[in-house]
Amino acid sequence: MLSRSQEVGTFAEKGLEMFKFIKEFFKGILDEDPITPPIPVTETKNEPFNMETFHMNDDVKVYALSTCIHCRNAKKYLDECGVKYNCVHVDELKGDERKQIVQELKGHNPAVSFPTIVIKDTVVVGFHKDKINDALEGK
Repeated sequence: MLSRSQEVGTFAEKGLEMFKFIKEFFKGILDEDPITPPIPVTETKNEPFNMETFHMNDDVKVYALSTCIHCRNAKKYLDECGVKYNCVHVDELKGDERKQIVQELKGHNPAVSFPTIVIKDTVVVGFHKDKINDALEGK
């Protein structure tokens, strides 16, 4: 059994390992340009949610990591709701394609956290069913 000081040390080491992994993952991407503010949301009419509209166009985009449980849950929920969406697994991209997508993502979510779900002009960061429902309904 570890002592309290050994537990804290182990926890700190794991945190440092995670920091190094994240830094390496985004190496050369986040350091190039300062974080840009999010794209301004324009006022739109609050029209009732129409599932057919979402089936027929690309109004929903999900930025995700292939290993992220919250990303998987968000996609599963959209599937359960019958919403068609375009999903980009950022961790599976390479080189310029990854840089381009991360820059695009920064426009919606400067923190570059996952999942980031863009529903028309609404950005939902994280897996929050209530916020996703509100965005789908145009609230």
